[in-house]
Amino acid sequence: MNAKELLESYAQGDRDFSKRSLMGLILTGANLSGSNFIESDLEEITLDIANLEDVELNLANLLRANLSGSILIQANLNGTVLEQASLIGANLSEAFLIEADLSEAVLVETNFSNAFLTSANLTRSRLCRANLTNAFLTGACLNGADLRGANLTGADLSRANLTGANLAGADLSRANLTNAKLNWANLANAKLIGADLTGTYLSTLKSIEGTDFTDARNAPNSVEIVNIVNIEESTPEEN
Repeated sequence: MNAKELLESYAQGDRDFSKRSLMGLILTGANLSGSNFIESDLEEITLDIANLEDVELNLANLLRANLSGSILIQANLNGTVLEQASLIGANLSEAFLIEADLSEAVLVETNFSNAFLTSANLTRSRLCRANLTNAFLTGACLNGADLRGANLTGADLSRANLTGANLAGADLSRANLTNAKLNWANLANAKLIGADLTGTYLSTLKSIEGTDFTDARNAPNSVEIVNIVNIEESTPEEN
């Protein structure tokens, strides 16, 4: 099925595009709200500035897809592969992304407010200035994620893995960080006002310069600031 055929089918009332091979289609600005793409292969598809509200995309393959500026409010993306996908400025408020793979995805200024990202893989994702207010990130993997300037107010990050994450300037006010991992994380100038840090390991934070821990539960009294030094591995000598 090509892009023209898909749009014609949608115009005729067809909403079921599940288990289809739709790789590489260009559907910029398309209105596909309410469609079913469950388990479809959408690798490298272009759906920027598209209307995908209430779309079923669970278990779909969206590897390297372009959904920048698209509307995905209350969309279902549970278990969806979004590795290296671009969702810059997309609206995923109240969307379901449980156990979704967003590793190395570009999520700059993406709206995830009130979204469900439980156990999602966000390893090395770019979440600069993303809106994650009241998002559910329980058990999510955010290793090496770039969260500079992100809004995580009221987010549930309990048991989340934020090892090596860059949270400089992020707002984590009232966030739940119980039993979260913050090893090597950068919290410079971040706000943790009223945050819950119970059970959170904080002895190896990269930086807390300018961090606001006002009214934070179990805030650190003193933190060992670790300077990460790049050590060049010596090349073994040839015999």
